Amino acid sequence: MQSNTNNDTRSKQQLLQQGLNPPIITSNCLHEDIQESSFNVELGTDSSKIFVFIYGQENSIHKGGIYKAEFTFTKDYLRVRPEGKFFSPLPYHFNIGSDGGICLNYYNNWDMTKTFVILVENLCYLIHDQNPDSCLRGIIGEEEKNKYNLFVQNVKNQALVYQQSFQSG
Repeated sequence: MQSNTNNDTRSKQQLLQQGLNPPIITSNCLHEDIQESSFNVELGTDSSKIFVFIYGQENSIHKGGIYKAEFTFTKDYLRVRPEGKFFSPLPYHFNIGSDGGICLNYYNNWDMTKTFVILVENLCYLIHDQNPDSCLRGIIGEEEKNKYNLFVQNVKNQALVYQQSFQSG
């Protein structure tokens, strides 16, 4: 059995190989539809954990939102995807489960050709462009289809709650 130090060193090396430069990365999302959105990636105190902060795009219903996800890397990363979830308060989003789980093809169909940086890019895109064909919270998906104005108001309200929770500690 490997020691934690060896696992930590391997995780850091793999992150560096994937283009992450611990402890912090700050970037704008590169997808043309959400270039005004940005994110931070921070290495946790346990180097197998990474925190991702996605900031709502100014000209979107997510304006002001700060969405936090955590990813845990095992010694089997790159072969095995990092385990990830969003933190409470959860984004008002039908592709993010009530447990913080993520419904995203890039994430769910992980293979060794995929990178963590592109995963974060895909999360940025997912936050701003929900996929109604794969709902984890169907009630929110139905609201988006049938009561769009209420849906928009709920997204904005939750973005504000999320922002306030990070400002208060």
